[in-house]
Amino acid sequence: MKVMTFNLRCDFPLDINNRWKNRRHITYNIIDKYKCDIIGTQEATENMYKDIKKNSDNYNIIGTPRSRKFFVERNDILIKNENKIIESKTFWLSDTPDTVGSSKWFSVFPRICTTAVIELSNKVKIRVCNSHLDCFTSKAREYELKRLMELIEEEQIKEDLPIIIMGDFNSGPDSKLIKNLSSGVYGSKKVSAVQEYDKRLYMNSTMSMFKGKEKGLHIDYIFVSEEFKVNNVEIVRYNENGKYPSDHYPLMAEIELI
Repeated sequence: MKVMTFNLRCDFPLDINNRWKNRRHITYNIIDKYKCDIIGTQEATENMYKDIKKNSDNYNIIGTPRSRKFFVERNDILIKNENKIIESKTFWLSDTPDTVGSSKWFSVFPRICTTAVIELSNKVKIRVCNSHLDCFTSKAREYELKRLMELIEEEQIKEDLPIIIMGDFNSGPDSKLIKNLSSGVYGSKKVSAVQEYDKRLYMNSTMSMFKGKEKGLHIDYIFVSEEFKVNNVEIVRYNENGKYPSDHYPLMAEIELI
């Protein structure tokens, strides 16, 4: 199956020519072209969510805004219709994960994880998690990731399933955060970045900056548990006449259960 993580870039007024209305059609075309089974998106505002939902008939979309007070970004998961959603929830990366809009004082915005148990067309169940960590401090990111893994662990105790964790981690591959996650510091379930399939990918940016950059920050990841085999990984640089769908590139992986 194919999975993708895609930071859509919020509909920010100062982006001028790169406002959502000027690039949304490219996002629709990416979804249609690559036909991924599961897509995790970050930074979608409410109008973006509604547009994507209206133009993605082949997918069910789960997720909720991170707050009622702040710029209401979402971390949605798009799931192909032939797969069955067994359960889904959003939890906040805070001491009170069920409280809407909750966060630690050092997190500038509330941060969330959208998670789902999905029964694939072959009747096998997997757990998918999609998040977007703090963009300002490593302290906030470390707390958020640790909390995310604690909450996933609680779910895994109920039912131990193969896991996919994806999103914008705002951390480079050599950061303490990514190394700790890969080495099992934050949880008993071992996960590895799909980029390990071809480590040369780490040298390339996952951020286009709307300009097609190839060098720069590599901060978007898909992590999979040991039940998965990675067959291919791609930083998707799709554009239309030099127009990019976001300041991030989608990251896509072909994986299979073994």
